[in-house]
Amino acid sequence: MNTDQPNFHESLIIDGPPWEKRETAGFFLTLVLTIRMFIQRPAEVFALMRRRGQIAGPLQYSVFMQIISFVLSLLITGLFTGRIQVLPPEMLDMLGEGYNWNQIILISMPLAVIIQQFASAFFMHLALGMLGHGLYPYSTVFRIIAYANGTASVWMLLPGVGGLIYMAFGVYLLVNGFRTIYGLTTGRFIGVFILANLLGIFGLFLISFLSAITFAP
Repeated sequence: MNTDQPNFHESLIIDGPPWEKRETAGFFLTLVLTIRMFIQRPAEVFALMRRRGQIAGPLQYSVFMQIISFVLSLLITGLFTGRIQVLPPEMLDMLGEGYNWNQIILISMPLAVIIQQFASAFFMHLALGMLGHGLYPYSTVFRIIAYANGTASVWMLLPGVGGLIYMAFGVYLLVNGFRTIYGLTTGRFIGVFILANLLGIFGLFLISFLSAITFAP
């Protein structure tokens, strides 16, 4: 199999994205193709993406990309500033001494990314259903968000403005994904997105309230 042929690369998009064919086409090839195609042709990739599929692959892609991009961005920033610091000094002062908070954040980041991925997909799926757009199962929303977050994290590698571009491009990919698969206009997507965030905030308050009651002395 000649993996250098353009037609072979194009075939990996169909019923994909390419990342989901890594076992036959190779890890690095499918990783690079997935990043490139979501950046260059997001609507096309979403149009050909499986509507109902497994979530393990997209989750692995999202976690891997976000962790690697974050660590590399720290190293790049360290080259310019002469120090590697996960949290700003002001936040470290607020948290207090006695713990290596930078190390704690790095160690807990994979778990945080996984929780964020499942939670954001859950509230987005819930918001879609409440507003009458529940066309597909939870796994479809999960896949859209996972590939959007994972791909957008590449922009964190840019010093200074990388974080802002990462967030903006993530929203851009989400708009493309939900417009292509769910048929949402930009206005309807904004409505769903706002409702999903409000549901998430309410969920956090509810968990905090129940925790306070349960563990109160």
